[in-house]
Amino acid sequence: MYKYPNIDKLLSRRAFLLSIGKGALFSSIFLRLAYLQLYKSDQYKVLAEKNRISLRLIPPLRGDIIDRNNKILALNKNSYNILVEGVKNINSFENIIEQISRIIYINEAEKEKIYDTFLNRKKSDLPIFIKKNLKWNELASLNVNLINLPNVFIEQGIKREYPFNELAAHVVGYMATPKKSDIKENPILKMLDTNIGRSGIEESFEKELRGFPGTRHLEVNASGREIREISKEESVRGINVKLTIDIKLQKYVNSLLKDLNGSVVVIDVNNGDLLAIESSPNFDPNLFTKSISQKEWDKLIKNPMSPLVNKSISGEYSPGSTFKLIVLYSALINKVIEPNGTINCASKVKYGDRNFYCWCHKKKTGCFATRTHTRKVGPELAIAQSCDSFFYELAKRVGIENIVETARNFGLGSKSGINLKGEKDGLVPNKSWKRKHLKQSWKIGETMITGVGQGFLTATPMQLAVMTAIFANDGKKIFPSIFKDLNRPGGVENEIFTRQTINQKKFFSLIKSGMFSAVNKPFGTAFKSKINNPIFAGKTGTVQVRNITEKEREIGIIANKDLPLKRRDHALFVGFAPYNNPKIALSVVIEHGGSGSKVAAPIAKKIFRKILS
Repeated sequence: MYKYPNIDKLLSRRAFLLSIGKGALFSSIFLRLAYLQLYKSDQYKVLAEKNRISLRLIPPLRGDIIDRNNKILALNKNSYNILVEGVKNINSFENIIEQISRIIYINEAEKEKIYDTFLNRKKSDLPIFIKKNLKWNELASLNVNLINLPNVFIEQGIKREYPFNELAAHVVGYMATPKKSDIKENPILKMLDTNIGRSGIEESFEKELRGFPGTRHLEVNASGREIREISKEESVRGINVKLTIDIKLQKYVNSLLKDLNGSVVVIDVNNGDLLAIESSPNFDPNLFTKSISQKEWDKLIKNPMSPLVNKSISGEYSPGSTFKLIVLYSALINKVIEPNGTINCASKVKYGDRNFYCWCHKKKTGCFATRTHTRKVGPELAIAQSCDSFFYELAKRVGIENIVETARNFGLGSKSGINLKGEKDGLVPNKSWKRKHLKQSWKIGETMITGVGQGFLTATPMQLAVMTAIFANDGKKIFPSIFKDLNRPGGVENEIFTRQTINQKKFFSLIKSGMFSAVNKPFGTAFKSKINNPIFAGKTGTVQVRNITEKEREIGIIANKDLPLKRRDHALFVGFAPYNNPKIALSVVIEHGGSGSKVAAPIAKKIFRKILS
């Protein structure tokens, strides 16, 4: 028979073991609590503090951008933003957004963007901006209901304003939301939730204009409401940037380019100050300040006239006959032609099986029945009359390498260095360039085409203005400057421009005399733009954007006004004034404007008269 163990003994043993277990458990809990209290108390105190202390950044005031006469071109205005802070749960956050949207309008696309920001934030304690630049009625409605909106705050901020709207927009630039790459480089941009410079001076001097943010340490309650300010470190304002441009002159130039597509650059020949840089059409940078709509953005980027492009520094154009100044100077210094030398104009030059026609070529009479030039053409007349035949032959004699060297000495083929992003180099082609990029050898015919400023050759309006300033200043090379000075704390001023001299100074009087005749003598191409005050000199340019066939020459060349806009010639003019004591040089480029003498030169005349009369 099975013998049962003593039940009382068994139970007693198990009770003993259980008591020991309970004792060990409570001992471990006690020791853990003692450890946390005695050894970890400071750490958890800090963690507790974090739950009630909030760090907020104080956005710095951005520096102003001002013109040479202290007119403010870009400044700061107070704005009011609504934000949510201290919410970690998406459902709670969505509920708050719905409450806000019953008070002020927030469309579905904006809501989705807000939710994405909430879900993708790396730190849960970062505030979420709901809407910026509140209208006064929105601000008033929110203030009334703020007590019923936990974790919702109204913050006073700043926004950028451009009081002159589109004037000098390409120079001043605009501000927009930072890209991911910008935030990665500087994470503080996300915490500030601020825009950054995206073009012009706003972009080039972003760091200097931005300044440094301050901080506020706040004690907050469970709802994130501010109880008191613990400490504060003020922000440091950005520096002011003073420009060389004159906004009154800019306004006048803008009025002259109304409804035209092109550029005007005006430069002081004595110090390189840029007095006006106008690119048309332009845009209103205030559009970006208020968060540009998709419709407004599409209107800008789909405009075939490219209003966002600064044509003064980014537009690359064949310089046309304005380049003849370079070709003649190169020929003179290389002793290819003497100042009193001549070249025969037969209204066309034949090379191989191709005819190179003079601009005034007529089927029956050549160039000589229309008050143009004689058959024997010298340098001064060649400039005044812009004789193509003269420059075809001259370029062939000089050679492309000599022409290229001279062009580069005058600033063509490289950036001017005015510290605006987007500036292009232009192109001064030669034999090595063609071999490298086109895998072809250079042809003499291409040298001849370059001699009249066409073919592969391109230049920006900025480069053409600088080139003209060098001629006006008898070879003293000018480095253009857009900065008058930089106002930093302490009033530090930096002189940006510098000067150097081209070694060879000969022949400038001869070339300037030709430019004088072009404007002031009856046979000159710009004679209709002549004025007596001030007397100015210049060179017209008309750039073909289409090929004219032999057949078309036989039946008659179609007039520009009868062609579709995109097939019309570009109109150019470069010049300086006053003739005897040059102070101002300029370039005018009008895309598809037609004749340089009829369109570009009259604009230059008005600008010279405005500045110097």
